[in-house]
Amino acid sequence: MPTAPDSGRLMQVMEKKRLKAARLAILTATSLAVIKLTTGVLSGSMALISSAADSLLDILMSFGNLVALKHAHKPADDNHPYGHGKYETAATFLQSILVAASGGYILFESVKRIQHGKQLSHVDYGIAVLAFSVFVSWLLSRHLNKVGKATDSSALRADALHYATDVYSNLVLLIGLVAVATFGWDWLDPALSFCVGLYILKAAYTLLRSCLDEFLDAGLPPEQLEKITRCIEQHRSDVTGYHHLRSRRSGTVRLIDFHLTFCRFKTIHEAHSIADGIEKEIHQQIPNADITIHLEPTECEVCRNCSNCESPCQAKKGE
Repeated sequence: MPTAPDSGRLMQVMEKKRLKAARLAILTATSLAVIKLTTGVLSGSMALISSAADSLLDILMSFGNLVALKHAHKPADDNHPYGHGKYETAATFLQSILVAASGGYILFESVKRIQHGKQLSHVDYGIAVLAFSVFVSWLLSRHLNKVGKATDSSALRADALHYATDVYSNLVLLIGLVAVATFGWDWLDPALSFCVGLYILKAAYTLLRSCLDEFLDAGLPPEQLEKITRCIEQHRSDVTGYHHLRSRRSGTVRLIDFHLTFCRFKTIHEAHSIADGIEKEIHQQIPNADITIHLEPTECEVCRNCSNCESPCQAKKGE
């Protein structure tokens, strides 16, 4: 187990990585938005304009992430005893709303273009810009996902998911522009944009479900709960049982609490020492966990370790 100073230094390193990744996302999104919007206006391509709108939202979301990440890792204080982790959740919620708005706008504009039609120009410029955007978005998505997993940042993972949708959506639009240039199918540009709008709405729904679960204090995933119970069960000979196991997330922190029951003849010192050992084992399985354990005595009638217990109650039972 790392010592407290080591843990503090580790958290600082992780925070720097998060902030650096968030700044990179802002710079990349800004560059792509300017390039795509300029080319989209010149060519009249709905595909490029919708992609530029998506990139403009990327800027807002990545900037929101940067602000949230700076606040989320402030230490707990009197007004926020559980820390500030839900700043990150709030940023993810904002992302989901903006992603949904982007998808709705693309659907609306695509239907208008399908109904009224529009002749495209400079399609070759659009093809070059979308090809460049696909490559850059793919690199950025991989980087954000890697940093998000390494630092356990839901906001960066959400950003990575959004840039991953950019890769697929821009790839579809790129294929459409190639078809327009090759066969003159101008209707394909808004038709494919409509499909991309639906895909973006689906991605927004996934993000929204995730952050609402955290806002509503949903429990940790079953695999993490299993790790907790396994750590407790490994001490069956020391404890008589456990109950009221609860868990939730707040940003990158996992909040866990439960009751441990002991033979009533164990001293507070003995019970606390056992609970400390269990807590350390859980920390090894689930890093960055905030664990609270309540110690309770067990009556002799329900003590499951009676046969191996050397407490005075054995003598009282005449065993």
